[in-house]
Amino acid sequence: MTRIVMVWLGLMVLVTNVQAAFSTPKILHPSGEFYYHQILPNQTVPSKTSKDDLAVFILGGGPGFSSWNLEPIQQKIADMGHTVYLMDMLGIGENQAKKTDPVLDAWITQISQLKQSESADKPVILVSHSWGALMAMLYTRANPDDVERIILLNPVDPQKKAMENLTAEIHERNTQETDAKWDDESAWEHTTEFNEADLQTVTLRQIQQVLPTYFLDYEQGQNYAAQFTIQDFNIDLNIQAWKEYDAKPVLFSEINAWKKPLHFIECKQDYLMPYNLNAMQPNIQLASVDVIDQCGHFPWIEQPKIFYSTLEQYLK
Repeated sequence: MTRIVMVWLGLMVLVTNVQAAFSTPKILHPSGEFYYHQILPNQTVPSKTSKDDLAVFILGGGPGFSSWNLEPIQQKIADMGHTVYLMDMLGIGENQAKKTDPVLDAWITQISQLKQSESADKPVILVSHSWGALMAMLYTRANPDDVERIILLNPVDPQKKAMENLTAEIHERNTQETDAKWDDESAWEHTTEFNEADLQTVTLRQIQQVLPTYFLDYEQGQNYAAQFTIQDFNIDLNIQAWKEYDAKPVLFSEINAWKKPLHFIECKQDYLMPYNLNAMQPNIQLASVDVIDQCGHFPWIEQPKIFYSTLEQYLK
């Protein structure tokens, strides 16, 4: 038996140590379909808290990765005066036992269920990282009245232009930073097949080599990577989600029709730059664009001060 492996955006690394996890209690949604995490506004800063502030939903990357590593962003946004929600998508992490067929429809429904139970009378703000940008756009396409604005953090562009040079750039960086012996270039193609027995070993090795390269500071990336385990990633969902997206991608004409503010935060040294911005900026009106220097794919880790300051401006 074989499977097609698509290694994309190494947002999590699969290792064998103890897994980190959410620090807040998980809440079972009234539907009984999934768990989520809520952080309320920081009540010790009343000047920042208003009953009119919109709820914020954070959508993580992958596709097919868990989301607990975005909890620092969730806490900071709560400190800015918002109620903030974060959850693993169906089939992943805390919600891995749940049905996901078709994948994207299931995820759209999951977000909609959370929105209706937690913010039925008001639209929400979507803060989306990496692949999460596409998830935010897919949700907005299906439920435009549910969304007030979208904040894109190191986003994948709808045309996926940022992916075209990804493999070569990862390979070059890894060659510079390590003495690791890499497999043939074909091992990184999106259609590479592996024997079932070898799938986990190959995936573990490759993603362990990928994640640190997403950091400007390679050693910092290695330390960050040490937190994650194989439980944080679902290859099958990754493959299926991309197939479904490619079958019906988000069009720029659709985004323009929503008339929603889109804010763009990126890192100058991210693999996705400048391809994603060059693809998006001529085709859709971005409400703001901020490019942070001296960071890769995780600005809240490498440049937290300027990242959170910029994010706060977008949320006001």
